[in-house]
Amino acid sequence: MGSFKQHLESQGKSKSTVTAYNSYALDFISYLDRDNTEVENATAKEVLSYLNYLQKKGQENKTRSTRLIVIKQFFNWQIEHGARADNPVAHLKIRGTKRQKLYPILSKQELEEIYVSYEIPTEQHKKAKCNWFKTYQLSKQRNKAVLSLLINQGLTTPEIAKIRLGDLRLKDGKIKIIGGRKSDKRILDLRSNQIIELMEYQYTTRTELLKYQKEETDLLFLSTPSAGKLEATGNGELQIWKSLIKDIRKYNPKLINFKQVRTSVITHWLKQYNLRQVQDMAGHRYVSSTEAYLVNQTEDLQADIDQFHPF
Repeated sequence: MGSFKQHLESQGKSKSTVTAYNSYALDFISYLDRDNTEVENATAKEVLSYLNYLQKKGQENKTRSTRLIVIKQFFNWQIEHGARADNPVAHLKIRGTKRQKLYPILSKQELEEIYVSYEIPTEQHKKAKCNWFKTYQLSKQRNKAVLSLLINQGLTTPEIAKIRLGDLRLKDGKIKIIGGRKSDKRILDLRSNQIIELMEYQYTTRTELLKYQKEETDLLFLSTPSAGKLEATGNGELQIWKSLIKDIRKYNPKLINFKQVRTSVITHWLKQYNLRQVQDMAGHRYVSSTEAYLVNQTEDLQADIDQFHPF
């Protein structure tokens, strides 16, 4: 089974974080020992009592919130190893701490419209002696493929920029997303229409875009040259997000940014899949990150407030 400390280390946490979190867990266990309560049998009542105890000692909400996060992780670790059946404080929050920024949720139809309404110019749109039309058209074709991944897989913009050719598994209908400092790696399913679109992008559009790159690269999504330039700039970085947002807002002014898109996608997932499934799909390292999106389900918001905000 290993220890909770080893579990924290396996998650890639820093040495100082592992030491602090492990000490928080031990402190909670010591508190339970006062009443001869086994940690495997601890309920929300004991956790609330412990948090009140910390409050009386003068700990601020932010500090107690961190302690609560550790307790949640400790309970989840116990569940994984069969030491307990549930996490009694999975949705518990402490008032007065910084909450995840909420965005107006876009409906599934609105998300789909963002993608469908994004037009790719044809030769009919080309003006006479328009030298930049080809690269402009290629950039639109690339952006359409990018939008597909933002809206269907809920990817972040940094994740999209890091996708490489080897991560795209079209025969299997899947795409691999590498993990980052705050996210886990994962393999996601592609929709059938995405497979066709990404195949066309990879073998046609990308082949053309590759001609404008300073050197060979296996990155999936490539930049286009600036106006009047023959080569793409930015040292391989995908610098498309500001212009893409601007284009979309012309026909959908409700769009704030691509974090809003991801928030909307994850919120819709939570209505269809269980918490652990959504955690894996979103690449959240901790289930508490996924839980933060539950507040976006407006029909359940008041019930959540009444039940899980005791302070």
